[in-house]
Amino acid sequence: MTKEHAGLFTREGAQVPLQGVEVTGELLGGHARVRVRQRYRNDEPRPIEAVYTFPLPSDGTLSAFSMTCAGRRVEGIVKEREEAFRAYDDAVTAGHGAALLDEERSNVFTAQVGNLLPNEETIVEVEFLQAVTAEEGSVRWMLPTLVAPRYIPGKPAGDRTGHGSAEPTPRVPDADRISPPIGQVQYGLRMDLLVDLGREVIVESPSHAITVTRESGTRARVSFSRGEVSLDRDLVLSLRSSDTSAVFTPLATHRKGDKPGTFALTVVPDLLGMASAPPKQEVIFLVDVSGSMDGDSLPQAQAALRLCLRHLREGDRFNVIAFESSFHSFQPLPVPFTQRMLEEADRWVAALRAGGGTELLGPMQTAARTAPDGVLVLLTDGQVGNEDEILRAVLAERKSARVYSFGIGTNVSDALLRDMAKQTGGDVEFIHPGERIDDKVVAQFSRALAPRITELQVYFDGVEGAELAPGELPPMVDGMPWTLLGRYPTPGTGKVTLRGRSGREPFALTVRVDFPAESDRPAVEKLWAAERIKGWEAASLTGRRADSMKKRIVELAVEHQIVTRYTSFVVVEERTGDRRASGQPETRVVPVNAPAGWAMFGTQKHEEAEVAPVIQRPGARGRGGSAPVAAGPPSRQAPAHAVMASAGGPPP
Repeated sequence: MTKEHAGLFTREGAQVPLQGVEVTGELLGGHARVRVRQRYRNDEPRPIEAVYTFPLPSDGTLSAFSMTCAGRRVEGIVKEREEAFRAYDDAVTAGHGAALLDEERSNVFTAQVGNLLPNEETIVEVEFLQAVTAEEGSVRWMLPTLVAPRYIPGKPAGDRTGHGSAEPTPRVPDADRISPPIGQVQYGLRMDLLVDLGREVIVESPSHAITVTRESGTRARVSFSRGEVSLDRDLVLSLRSSDTSAVFTPLATHRKGDKPGTFALTVVPDLLGMASAPPKQEVIFLVDVSGSMDGDSLPQAQAALRLCLRHLREGDRFNVIAFESSFHSFQPLPVPFTQRMLEEADRWVAALRAGGGTELLGPMQTAARTAPDGVLVLLTDGQVGNEDEILRAVLAERKSARVYSFGIGTNVSDALLRDMAKQTGGDVEFIHPGERIDDKVVAQFSRALAPRITELQVYFDGVEGAELAPGELPPMVDGMPWTLLGRYPTPGTGKVTLRGRSGREPFALTVRVDFPAESDRPAVEKLWAAERIKGWEAASLTGRRADSMKKRIVELAVEHQIVTRYTSFVVVEERTGDRRASGQPETRVVPVNAPAGWAMFGTQKHEEAEVAPVIQRPGARGRGGSAPVAAGPPSRQAPAHAVMASAGGPPP
């Protein structure tokens, strides 16, 4: 058997159909446009359905979805989620080809590809957009490559609607949709990215060996030195320039015809003139010592935490909470920062060991309750299933406390960390093995102590701005890019003034803008719509107002073709003759790698995984019913009901 057709097999000898993944696209000044291409092949004698749960960046906006088979490319369209599923299910039942893309979480997606025909190759392509801004001439771009196991709290209860290895629980009702089985994976990842930030940059990667090929001007192409790598860790690129001036466009616009235009205004405030002696702070550090942190991640977290402690000042108060299935504190209550307390805390941190689940809710509630106006510093890989529950609890307990997170390890779930930073005025840094920890700790504490503008309001003079996103303007922090998106009904030239307060001091910043009659930057429009939807999704509404908001989200998402928790992409390939299938296809659930660097998988034997084929009953495909999934030894990270296949695959 050739490598082309090597792969994971079920007990009956059926082959898992995913052959490989390729990431292509452009990292430009202003935004990234990235395509993730999944290549499927059916080597079985009958039609099958492939189900693949995979990650994308939580701050990305899905902008296109397509399927190519038999030399024909068909573009997907966005519909309300259940309507999209019905269109997919009806097409597959009728023997046509179809593909469905659902958002499970802001960084977890499921692709279902129905009626893959024998000996036929099918390409499914997902495209997403991201805002790209530089801080001090540097850009860090990260692409997750697998959905790693998450801690799923609660006892199993409820009906399955997915094919994952975990059972739904009252606290994580979609657990079976965010827990792909782990198996011996042979498909790999390739990359071909164009980088052009408008000036010469040095491109490096702490996660992979890369090859950078210089093209004309400031363009460069980036690929993996080995050609193909395992999908077992985050792909991280660092782009830095000796020129620390901004490498983004301060104003980007899009307008066609008589429709309203869209703008994205970015400023980098210089607030050093408003700096004063920072007030004494109460700082609660929370360090993840769960099973998924065993291996490389815990020593990194301990090193980062020791550096954090050394950035406290005399007069600050602090405490450290270590959490896994339970949590315990360095001291019963926050204590003053002194040399003696620093030495005691160092010894306490050095003695921490990893094991158990990631029960983050209790320690975050305790920290926010203890220091409601303080600073919470979280060190974790973010692999939890109850993200919404944790976020709601933190927002309910805090007053003005800000959450600063360090996402640590080879596989970081960024959604919760970014959401907590955004909704509390904090920030997040990511530390991949091999990256300099001290620079990132200094950067985080600089932001925590930096001058900031709060109570921001925006005023337009000579031009009109409407439907602003975010709806509640976030604080403006010294030296940090700050972006406002919105619509302009008519073109014109004028001024935008931002007013707020730095402590008791008033602040005003005026920027001249030109809203043109014609401008071709469609990414701006999609990014605006996505940001507007994120604001609506964060609203805590009930009853008829919640129903009305859901309808509003669906309408805007369908208008701008954006995938959300309420909308999905669907594509249908109408077939005739011999290419039209009959009967229900059997489902093949695509397994994923064990995460690199997770010691909890290090003792497992690298045997060929046994993945049971899933035979779908009518009406149960992806939306209901119970289906067998890959089985194996229980994970130390997940409760006993979440089971995984044994790990394996090619080296990174």
